[in-house]
Amino acid sequence: MRFLSPIFLIASGATLIVSGFAYDLYFAGIPYPDPTAEMQERWIFHKGISDKVIYAGITILGVGCALKGAQWVAGLLKGRQAD
Repeated sequence: MRFLSPIFLIASGATLIVSGFAYDLYFAGIPYPDPTAEMQERWIFHKGISDKVIYAGITILGVGCALKGAQWVAGLLKGRQAD
């Protein structure tokens, strides 16, 4: 499963975070000062979607960074064993 390399996960996570922010700006935006009930529901709906996309991106980015760190430590330990 080479396609799940840490670099791919880091890039995917960063892309999801940026996409979530873009969705938030484009669809949710800044709420109106005195919105109607329908406008408030629509804003909450779109804000919830953007939050879920951002949280998924943060999670994937964190997993990718953890795996990359584990690979780095494993490389250090492998180098010490060769000595």
